[in-house]
Amino acid sequence: MTLAAYKVLHLLGAFLVLAALGAALAGGSRKGSGIAHGIGLLLLLVAGFGALARLGLSNPAGWPLWLWLKLAIWLALGAGTVIVRRMPNLRLALWIIFPLLAAAAGYLSIYKPS
Repeated sequence: MTLAAYKVLHLLGAFLVLAALGAALAGGSRKGSGIAHGIGLLLLLVAGFGALARLGLSNPAGWPLWLWLKLAIWLALGAGTVIVRRMPNLRLALWIIFPLLAAAAGYLSIYKPS
């Protein structure tokens, strides 16, 4: 698979995760948003690691800081549905935090700060 194809799949995963989190925040179907959230996280992970292999960053010992930060963001977004369910009083704050986390991941991908 080409690097461009991995990037498209990675973006699709990001869109699914954000849509699912938005649905969870709006009180939508738990089952539907949970399925979309899980598929999106899986797409993010598989496509991200596929892109890393294409970029020659397969060895975790050599990963730069920006990549570790992206993994931390992935974990935070992965925990998003649980946080929404267990802390409904934070919905407004999470409505702002989730897109900011996604924007931070995009920034790290584009600029790759050291």
